[in-house]
Formats: sequence, C-alpha cells, structure tokens
Amino acid sequence: MQINGLDLPGALTRAIAERRWRRPPLDVLRRVFRESPVAVHLYDLAAMRAANRRWLEEKDPAYFGHLDDKKPPGDIDPARSLLLGILGPHMPFALDYRVASDRPRVLYLHSGGDRWITVAGDVEQLLARLQLDEHPRSR
Repeated sequence: MQINGLDLPGALTRAIAERRWRRPPLDVLRRVFRESPVAVHLYDLAAMRAANRRWLEEKDPAYFGHLDDKKPPGDIDPARSLLLGILGPHMPFALDYRVASDRPRVLYLHSGGDRWITVAGDVEQLLARLQLDEHPRSR
C-alpha cells in the first residue's frame, strides 16, 4: 500500500488491519516520545491519506525543523515522509524515508516546534516500544 508514492511498511499495515494501531497508555507514550502528549491520535488509513495530502502542501517552515548535525536529523522533508499521527497540537510524528526507503525511521516534532527527533529506527521498533507489536488476544 502506498501513500504519496511511498510504501507503508508491512508491519504498520498489519497493525492497522489487526486493530493494534491504537492509542497506548499515557505512561508508555511519555516514555517513548519523551513528551507529555495532550491529544494523541494514531491515524487510520483514511486519516493518514488525508493528513499526508495536506502535508505535501504544507508551507509553514516551523513544521520542517532545522538540520541538526549534533542530534540528527532535526529536520524533515514532507515529500520523503508520511505522517502517522499526532501527540497534540503541532506535534506530529512521521515515517522518514530519507535514510532507507524500505525501512523508514520514525521521527516526531519536538514540542518546542523546531526539531525533529528520532524515536525509533523503524516501524517494528516503534510498535514494540509502544507495546503494540502483539495481537490484543495474546496479551
């Protein structure tokens, strides 16, 4: 499955199909994202498509961050990324395809609004860290 010409990782499409892609407990979110989320929403496929159509048209430089050699990446390219959800107003998290198109890393926009931070090396790692990597019946 593709959105904006980018392939969604199979682990993500499986998690969505199996209804594992849902809001984890707040303490888990805080530990993973190192933020205090206020209005968490993990996009389903329809919302992902809509959000990413708008993402390609985004013009506000505040959303793009700044390259940070000391704590990469710092920035993001809307044409090489897909939004997965939000942690709150102006706090999206996304797949970043710039390093590896077959295993995009996961970034989030720091609440300060000027820096994208790596939260997981790939979707599988994100699902594990959010405790969404198992089918609900097996818990």
